[in-house]
Amino acid sequence: MTILEDTYREAIASGGKEAFVRTLEITCPSWSEPVLICNGFKDRICGTEDGRLLTFTAANIGIALPQKNNKGNQALAFAVDNTTGEVQQKADLALDGNARVTAVYRVFLASDTSAPCEKPYRMSVSSDSFEQNLGTLQCGFFDLIGTGWPRALYTTNFTPGLKYL
Repeated sequence: MTILEDTYREAIASGGKEAFVRTLEITCPSWSEPVLICNGFKDRICGTEDGRLLTFTAANIGIALPQKNNKGNQALAFAVDNTTGEVQQKADLALDGNARVTAVYRVFLASDTSAPCEKPYRMSVSSDSFEQNLGTLQCGFFDLIGTGWPRALYTTNFTPGLKYL
């Protein structure tokens, strides 16, 4: 075990003295650049699992982690500060472009932001709502009910013999 793993496990088990930096990277093909936000009062430069260094802007974000159950879909809810209106503008751009919005949720130890301390959640934003200065994003990362089966579709590209039937 590394020192980072020990520190992370201690912080999870007992609260410890270590603080967590929770980040959200929201991307969409309709946007020129992603939205990068983190909890806390100061901006952070954090390393990602693929070696990129990203600058996250400090914001007031609330996170509702998914329940551990057998419903077939898992969802996270993020409440994001929308005082400047940027979140709603980005949502309108995505809606106008009929583009998929994706989010990556990462957790870092405040003492070591070189890499996430747990596996990132990669999700699709399924809905949004805006009230006064708050934007709420509903994100899902596994939809068992909406997953097609069989996953391999039998098309003429996959099985060329179908076009002769």
